Amino acid sequence: MTVDAQITDMASLWPNLKLIGRHGAIAAWQGPLRPLLQTFQVEITYRAPLVIERLDVRILQPRVKVLSPPLRHRPGDPEGRLPHVYYGSDGEVTLCMLDPDSDDWSPFDSLSQTTVPWVIEWLAAYEGWRATGQWTASGRHVVAGGVGV
Repeated sequence: MTVDAQITDMASLWPNLKLIGRHGAIAAWQGPLRPLLQTFQVEITYRAPLVIERLDVRILQPRVKVLSPPLRHRPGDPEGRLPHVYYGSDGEVTLCMLDPDSDDWSPFDSLSQTTVPWVIEWLAAYEGWRATGQWTASGRHVVAGGVGV
């Protein structure tokens, strides 16, 4: 899908997620999502592939950040790591919502029909994990060199 098609699709299905920026092939949305008890402010950033670019989901997958409330590890967790996230070199945390080897998503898919429901599922699993220590979302977390928790 083109960036323009993604923008139109997102506005029709998730009007609370507002387009906050569009620069060429890049678009970003921010807004509230409430999976269970808490309302989370999220940001979704997407870059459409160039015509000559190799379609690598690891590079092209949407980037999702939770803006508020801040994601926290479980009380008493000595490692202090959040499950199913990617840590950037600058400490930025983005959600791990898809397995790039599973063909669950491609740049031709609608973000509003894939990414947003996956964010809601991730947030629901996060709320449950904070309460119980069990991660209930589907899928697997891919880390450098293999599969993580």
